Amino acid sequence: MKEFNIIIMYSEELKRNVKVYISLPENYDKEDKSYPVLYMTEGQILFNDYDDYDGTSWGMLESYKNDKSLPGIILVGIGSTAARVGELLPFSFENRRTGKSVGGHAKEYLDFIVNTVKPVINKKYNALTSPEHTGILGFSIGGVCATYAATTYSNHFSLFGAVSSAYIPIRDKMVELVKQSDFSTVKKLYLDVGTNESENETRRDAYVESNQQIFDILEEKMDKKRLECSIIKDGQHIEADWDNRVPSIIAFLFNE
Repeated sequence: MKEFNIIIMYSEELKRNVKVYISLPENYDKEDKSYPVLYMTEGQILFNDYDDYDGTSWGMLESYKNDKSLPGIILVGIGSTAARVGELLPFSFENRRTGKSVGGHAKEYLDFIVNTVKPVINKKYNALTSPEHTGILGFSIGGVCATYAATTYSNHFSLFGAVSSAYIPIRDKMVELVKQSDFSTVKKLYLDVGTNESENETRRDAYVESNQQIFDILEEKMDKKRLECSIIKDGQHIEADWDNRVPSIIAFLFNE
């Protein structure tokens, strides 16, 4: 039995149907209250629905549900396709293997969430609708999208999580964007990177260096109560590692 609902929404911005996954807090039907909302990339994997992906199972939903100490939140997963890199990166880059330009559509992706998904969630469910109670969390390329959202969409979200962010292909542009951005309306921002994100040593170092560069800028702009930047010893670019980190990330973002 699936512990979530699915709504199919057409995105004018992305020109495709999008599966939107919704998981409600355990006592949602028993309590007369409204809940914060966390939007997450890679919805079909997070919610173990394999129609559109490769069948790899993430245990994030279970990790969250099994930790009774965590605050009740509405989880909303945005379904991805093979076009995820293009949709989640805010800037384009040239793919060396194909010579084609990739990326540059994170604005359209986030506009879809803001203009189409959020109004439905806010109307259909007992959601706290203010940016103060609304977050977005992404992993790898999705972490880049979440970082971009923190620079540009803090009038719609104020809680951001960027896990093992793959800044490498657009590193310079992301660094410049973060330098130029105002984070005064960001309530909480979580970022991390593992020391073992890739089997390739050069790429492994690039993951840490690119994330550290972003960390350093943010630490100059934000106080420690609102910002958490972590380098995870031996952390890998795999779902099992991310599963284990989700409870503490949710606790940081949503606990007062």
